[in-house]
Amino acid sequence: MLRAAPRHQRHIRARTGLLYVKPMTFTVSYQTSPDWQALRKGLHHFVRSRVPENDAEDVVSDILEAIVRNKAALQTSGNPSAWIYAVARSKINDFYRKQGRQRMAQHNLKTDPTLSGAPENQSVHTRPDVAGLSDCLSGFISNMSDADRIVLTEIDLQQTRQTDFATRHAVALPTIKSRVQRARKRLRDRLISCCPTAMTDGCNNKCHSTISCAAN
Repeated sequence: MLRAAPRHQRHIRARTGLLYVKPMTFTVSYQTSPDWQALRKGLHHFVRSRVPENDAEDVVSDILEAIVRNKAALQTSGNPSAWIYAVARSKINDFYRKQGRQRMAQHNLKTDPTLSGAPENQSVHTRPDVAGLSDCLSGFISNMSDADRIVLTEIDLQQTRQTDFATRHAVALPTIKSRVQRARKRLRDRLISCCPTAMTDGCNNKCHSTISCAAN
């Protein structure tokens, strides 16, 4: 059984003083797949350069839980790479907000790809956080077929314009657009397949079943 690392104690300020809140974590009760491990590793690499080292595992766990609980939204996402990145960025922002460090969060998270991806006419200087996108998903995408890996890496992670990609590879632009759509669908399906099944009941609406709730 794999258990997420214990969270550090958190305190919230209430009107009567400081109240200790016993956090909930989730436990993966089966041997995780190589894809899930690759996703977790990529997210950890992304997170640990943006939050204090002692908090990185907690934030990664929050991101993974959010992904599992929102698989329906992932299912309809046009750009799964940008969707995963947006979830990760949101949870890091939540961490700093909870810590009362919103100003630091805004400084560290200046860029954010839209859920539909970067516009074709976006300049290299205003593109999303290419390094962040790569950190999150390059390991996961590297397990896909060569054709999908090349398309997703160059267009979604490195933010290469589809027109430039088509010219460099001497392929018609409509063909490239179709390849991108198919590759994104396979990435989305693969991400969903590697996630544990999410269910909720009286455990504060936390994920359980193949993911079970546990209090530290």
